[in-house]
Amino acid sequence: MEAQNSLVGMIENYATQERIKLPAFSATALRIQKEVAKEDPNSRLIERLIVSDQSLTGEVLRVSNSSFYKGLAQVTTIRDSLIRLGTKEVSNIVTLVALQHNFESRIPLINQIMKKLWRHSVGCGIGANWIAKESRLEAIAHQAFIAGLLHDVGKLYILKVIDGMVASKEINGAPPDTVINEVMENLHSDQGYSLMQQWNLPEEFSLVVRDHHQSDVDANNLVLILVRLANQTCHKMGIGLKDDPSINLHAAPEANQLQLSEVDLARLEVRLEDSHVFAG
Repeated sequence: MEAQNSLVGMIENYATQERIKLPAFSATALRIQKEVAKEDPNSRLIERLIVSDQSLTGEVLRVSNSSFYKGLAQVTTIRDSLIRLGTKEVSNIVTLVALQHNFESRIPLINQIMKKLWRHSVGCGIGANWIAKESRLEAIAHQAFIAGLLHDVGKLYILKVIDGMVASKEINGAPPDTVINEVMENLHSDQGYSLMQQWNLPEEFSLVVRDHHQSDVDANNLVLILVRLANQTCHKMGIGLKDDPSINLHAAPEANQLQLSEVDLARLEVRLEDSHVFAG
């Protein structure tokens, strides 16, 4: 407990002094998000934004051709991806690719936790997106994906702070994973919300980051409801840092609100099993 409290204090001090910063949210991804949010997005502009970054282009094509999209003909250009998958799906891939490089550390324990966190983030994004479509909430499926992908960004920030403290020798090696996990649980919502403000992302995403663990939530915030159910599903399946197969998804208030049957929830789990291809 003493080690945990000490670490909490050091992390809060780092945050106050802004000594550790994650890279700014990808400018290209943010521009694409804004374009996709328009009533009539310009697919040509989205294509130009992607192909202007050679590395991004390669990664988008790699994901577009992954087994997750099995049954679709192979795509060889960004134009092909946009035609086959649609602007919103390609936009989701861009955001996913842009964020993944943040989940890396040279410290083995931290890197291992980051990889699990990334797997969980991807699962929540894909899960929330799928639930939205199944619940006839197609209009907010794209927002649900982004919110799900970002909901635990506060945990990433905390891991980056610990990584920085180890590198600067302010602490002698990484703390035990039990301490790290407890600290992340206690701090990640507030730290994540602050980071979202720093990134200047839409408030609807920031609220999900801040409120996804609250016991009393706004039932009218459907994006939050979608992410909460996807989060619980990932926990039940052991996708990420938690593994609790005892979770009864059908009894969850979110599942009841969205009128999802046990069959629907079983199909969701199958979809999330397929999402592992993005976790590499």
